[in-house]
Amino acid sequence: MNRKKILILNPYVFSKGGGEKHMCCFCKFLEEYYEGEVEIDILTYGYKDIDIWKEDYVTIEELNRQFDLDLKCTRLYKVTFQTFNPHIRYLEEDIKIRRISRKYDIFVNWMFLSKQIGKAKVNLYACMFPPKKYPKTSIRHLGKGYRFWVDRQFEHHYDAYICNSDYTRKWLCKVWNVKGKDEMIYPPVFSGAFQEERYQEWKKENIILSVGRFFVAGHNKKQLELVRFFINHQEELKGYQYHLVGNVAEDSADRGYLEEIKREARKTERIYIHENCGRGELDSLYERAKIFWHGTGYQVEEEREPEKLEHFGISTVEAMAYGVVPVVINKGGQKEMIEQGVTGYLWNTEEECIERTKRLIQAEKMRKEMAKRAAKEADKYSMEMFFKRNQNLFEGLQKRKVLRRSKWRR
Repeated sequence: MNRKKILILNPYVFSKGGGEKHMCCFCKFLEEYYEGEVEIDILTYGYKDIDIWKEDYVTIEELNRQFDLDLKCTRLYKVTFQTFNPHIRYLEEDIKIRRISRKYDIFVNWMFLSKQIGKAKVNLYACMFPPKKYPKTSIRHLGKGYRFWVDRQFEHHYDAYICNSDYTRKWLCKVWNVKGKDEMIYPPVFSGAFQEERYQEWKKENIILSVGRFFVAGHNKKQLELVRFFINHQEELKGYQYHLVGNVAEDSADRGYLEEIKREARKTERIYIHENCGRGELDSLYERAKIFWHGTGYQVEEEREPEKLEHFGISTVEAMAYGVVPVVINKGGQKEMIEQGVTGYLWNTEEECIERTKRLIQAEKMRKEMAKRAAKEADKYSMEMFFKRNQNLFEGLQKRKVLRRSKWRR
């Protein structure tokens, strides 16, 4: 077997969020699929205020601990760009990444809303959400011809676009002409072998839980709004605590957002912020919580800004696996995993969120039944199913490449 070289582009690896968990599980699949005969490089570079050369920058060992994995053939590949002018920097990144990727068998773009392409033998796009085509008014300094060329390259260059939900897939096909190359593979959450052990009703306490990175851009998790929901309805939610868990980067805007949440949370003694907590602490909160809140996309118009909705929702499925009944916004990928009134509740307004939360609080027997069904539903998102679907994808790509390009071989 020839040793495969794989390059994965992800400058956000420092955030250790749901997308990074998904990426690391994909790396684990690659290590097993190629039976250890593989070298996987995660290409990362400085982003906003993040210094990739600081001693406390994330490591593969940290990612293994965070996501309970044992990656052995994966490493970080740090790249520095010299240009600070954003227009020239865009070109420098594009040219340099293309050049680096030529040395690899497979290039995987794991960068959110990116049009970067690779020059490996096989090129895959991990589609958390598709980027938009360039409007006529954008990057004028590069010219209309260049904009058209970049869009066309993105649309035709990749061998497969791997979507993380039907919601993402719908928008991919709506924006880009990639029919026949669009694949949908849900991210993994847990190994199915341990699924039944996770929900234990006797451990449950009166806790509402939210899990998600603290950040201001893109598909912001709306923690500030949810904290205000809880504060506005303290009396109705009497006897319950609200816990928020999430990593936060050293980016100044993200730190400022977290500080604003903390200031708001001080208005009550029943809100707890768990910043950058470890996996063990998170699992303990999942075990103890009864209700899960998620609000990404609140007050966002889907048709205008679809990228600001939750594209899948790994934390929601994690909560379900532990029997934490989801009460989540009725938008984006969240709708795919929740059956209204059966495995959880969907809401559109603050009033609906509180009303459906109260319904669970006041009807313990109903909540327990929904918790059991939610835990069972989470089986769909096992690591085993994730591996199986990716194996089918790779075997299909292998057949196509044997016909089109003799360099593809396993």
